[in-house]
Amino acid sequence: MKHTNKYLILISLILFGFTINLNAQSDLEINKVFEKYGKQKNSVMVEMTKEMLKGYDFTYYKSIVITENSEAGDFARNCLKVDQKGAKKVKQVVSNGVVSSIYLQLPKRGNHYRLILFNESTTSGRKMTLIYIESEKDSEEILKIILKKK
Repeated sequence: MKHTNKYLILISLILFGFTINLNAQSDLEINKVFEKYGKQKNSVMVEMTKEMLKGYDFTYYKSIVITENSEAGDFARNCLKVDQKGAKKVKQVVSNGVVSSIYLQLPKRGNHYRLILFNESTTSGRKMTLIYIESEKDSEEILKIILKKK
């Protein structure tokens, strides 16, 4: 009986943790980008939790790369406009009158700093990248980690 209770508690904790990760960016408009394009042709979506991210000190990572789809970039920029309203820090790069890169530092959620990175390149084909990261480190530390790993 004791073993059964331990397993039941363990399974409950695992499911609870999984549910928290599924809702990591659900309060953000960019979640619609992942939902709409995540399983489409020419899209690659990656989602990782803390266990897989030990070397990066992230608690959650989700990204999508979409090629040859101009609608996806426009859709993502519109979603980012909404999320930008609550951001603590916003940096943008404009190329030929269109925002090509965006960096958003969002308000903390609990103990986690949140960061959104967006880039769309039109050289040698169209490629859009959207990244959402949560970490216990602030966004400047997150960027240092990303740049160091390259």
